[in-house]
Amino acid sequence: MARRYARGMATQKVSVTLEAEAIERARHAAGPRGLSSYVDAALQEKLERDGRRNALLALLDELEAADPTPAGVRARAAKRAERMRAAVGE
Repeated sequence: MARRYARGMATQKVSVTLEAEAIERARHAAGPRGLSSYVDAALQEKLERDGRRNALLALLDELEAADPTPAGVRARAAKRAERMRAAVGE
């Protein structure tokens, strides 16, 4: 069921499973504004970061496609990039 906040944005009640300690920390951090508001803000920030990251990756793909660097050098760079992506949890 969708509800609307005073600011006019539609909301929807959902159920998620999160670590108990994280929930308690979030409740404490949220204070009087409430857990839902806190989680909503965190989700919005994450979505914005993901959008910027995806836009950057798309730009890098375009630049790479136009790159005159020899294929062997690009292949080594791609392997290095994959290791870096794995290290940051992509």
